[in-house]
Amino acid sequence: MAYWFPSREWLAAYRERLNDNETYETMSEGWGVDFEGDFVFEITDLPTAETTIGDLPEDLSESLRENLASLSEERIEELIADAPSALEERFEEQEHVENERERFISALCGTTIEDAPRVTWPDLRSEYPEDLANLLDQLDRYLDGSTVYTYLDLYDGRCRTAEVLEQTEERTAGFVLTAPYSKWNDLIDGTDVIESVMSQDMSLDGSITNVILYPEAAQELGDTAGRIETNFLF
Repeated sequence: MAYWFPSREWLAAYRERLNDNETYETMSEGWGVDFEGDFVFEITDLPTAETTIGDLPEDLSESLRENLASLSEERIEELIADAPSALEERFEEQEHVENERERFISALCGTTIEDAPRVTWPDLRSEYPEDLANLLDQLDRYLDGSTVYTYLDLYDGRCRTAEVLEQTEERTAGFVLTAPYSKWNDLIDGTDVIESVMSQDMSLDGSITNVILYPEAAQELGDTAGRIETNFLF
């Protein structure tokens, strides 16, 4: 099963894989016992202002188009009549498209992810593919500007907690690892985390000495992420 990154589901799979990883358990024994070993992962620069719904991977965007294309004319007319002003304006901009259904699909798919909450209401959401509806809901809930924050409680070979933080939720942690979304993708694809910190592709707030004392554990954190079948949202 593939998991979308970033999402609650991906993070839950990551926690499960870490706790099933005997190498990680052995190599991280003692981590966090005499110091704060929990992490906040700060995923910055998600391209939500420049990415439209139609730009999302085909599994999401094409499924939406197919769902809307399958609706009756009466249903499309209902959705158009109930559309919020933000979507109505985009609909009117598509006047070069003669077919109302295609105008509606074009207007919706041309909406940026940042603006998606302004054009989505419960009746339209019910027509979204399940994965797309879930991911847009999560972005609306967790995205803080262009940043998503996740929290991992790592202690003595175990990952006790892994969660995406609410927009207004603050969590004090012993370490904060910060990087643009693209660099997190690189990490999942196999880039070494310590090399990324040393090259300043990722920024670490916390004791680098403690991390260096557990190089194999740090490597397993990255390698475990790479073993998850991942679909990148952007």
